[in-house]
Amino acid sequence: MKKVWRWLGIFLLGGGLLLNGQPVWADNGPHGGYTATTDACAGCHRAHTAQGEQLLTAGSSTALCLTCHGASGTGADTDVLDGVYLQRDTTEESPPEGEVDRGLKAGGFQFARMDTAWVGSASPQPVTSSHLMDGQNGIAWGSGSIGSGPGISITLACISCHDPHGGAGGGNGPTYRLLRPTPWESGADVVILADENPKDYTIDAADGKYFGQEYEANLYHNLASWCATCHDRYLATAGSGHTSSGDAIYMYRHISIGSGCGCHNMHGGPPPTGNPEYRHDPLSCLTCHVAHGSSAHMGGFAAQVPWPNGSTTPNGDGRSALLRVDNRGTCELCHDK
Repeated sequence: MKKVWRWLGIFLLGGGLLLNGQPVWADNGPHGGYTATTDACAGCHRAHTAQGEQLLTAGSSTALCLTCHGASGTGADTDVLDGVYLQRDTTEESPPEGEVDRGLKAGGFQFARMDTAWVGSASPQPVTSSHLMDGQNGIAWGSGSIGSGPGISITLACISCHDPHGGAGGGNGPTYRLLRPTPWESGADVVILADENPKDYTIDAADGKYFGQEYEANLYHNLASWCATCHDRYLATAGSGHTSSGDAIYMYRHISIGSGCGCHNMHGGPPPTGNPEYRHDPLSCLTCHVAHGSSAHMGGFAAQVPWPNGSTTPNGDGRSALLRVDNRGTCELCHDK
């Protein structure tokens, strides 16, 4: 992949994040909808005095994103480092796009406000696992064809998954959370996620319980396909738990897309989540996992599960795998054994 040309294609088309406390909306304002005389380019780029590649005002693309979306940013209400929604830009959106001081649906990269212990309250806790977002290399577990090993090595930054210029959907339309139809380095098919209207960045449950989070049905289903653009062999339909995939590592797999048993609140369902519409049909990657980072804790057997390449490090809490509940609570809350 020729990264240089991809970066040029993204950043030199204009636009980006507005600094100095001005509001940020996904696929609106600074993230898209540019006119022939837009001022948005100047928010992120300098033609002759840039401090980063691709004429960025910051030293890297992730550093630039965090000037608005970081813990000390003032240009966006979504603090992705702390995993919380704040009212800190100059515009009060109508309708509101989230509940102030409530956890973001994706969790956070450094902290998360999650009730992973299922006790009915949440406070900011350091994350125990997260996706990479600062240009480091990692393994996309399950990427590649049947029998191709544990997964390929990829480099992840914010812009690997998100398009800061917006218009990533068909016909230059908006997408959910500015997600690209194909994440960089995945080499996968196109999966376009239509934007939601109205936008809602925070979880439903005020007590911090992430399990049982409601999503629009088509988005919920398509998000699983989008995750699988990198984690191909994790995508599994009903029956995959007793039908071999033919892969030596990912041989039998829990369903991650489509309808499950077709029942609602099977075996009595999980304890109250604050979401009266709880259901686990259809199932998706996001039934059990968050996208950015989780503060879940792992002990006992859950702390010793090997990675797909056979490695046993990191273990303990480092094996939390973006799960929404401590240990294997995500299993128990559906199966109620």
